[in-house]
Amino acid sequence: MLRRHFLALGLAAIATPALAGDGGAPVTVQLTAPQIETLLAGNTIVGTWSGSGYKQYYGNDGFTMYVPDGGGEDDGKWRVNAETNEYESWWSSTGWTPYAIVMTNVGYAWVNGESLEPFQVFEGKQVSW
Repeated sequence: MLRRHFLALGLAAIATPALAGDGGAPVTVQLTAPQIETLLAGNTIVGTWSGSGYKQYYGNDGFTMYVPDGGGEDDGKWRVNAETNEYESWWSSTGWTPYAIVMTNVGYAWVNGESLEPFQVFEGKQVSW
């Protein structure tokens, strides 16, 4: 728990100058591999992807469970690439796919091509299967 508070303080310190933007497009700061690991491991995120809501749990052992709104959950794997500072997910339909995670002036988001997909982090396992 204390580690998460230090992460939040560290991210806030890094992002503070960027948050003084002009109110236009969200200002982003890419998370590092250790920050991604701390943010996700053992936690659940709730967000939207291409307009559809979902929850996703990230086990400490690299297991992940994706639960879209309306059901049809899927289990996969996750890891962090220290060389690229990216999150990587594995699903049977796609194999390993990398994504950057950024902190914006309104929270966290995945970088999906030219779009940002916002999400919130909740402590612990908040999904059931």
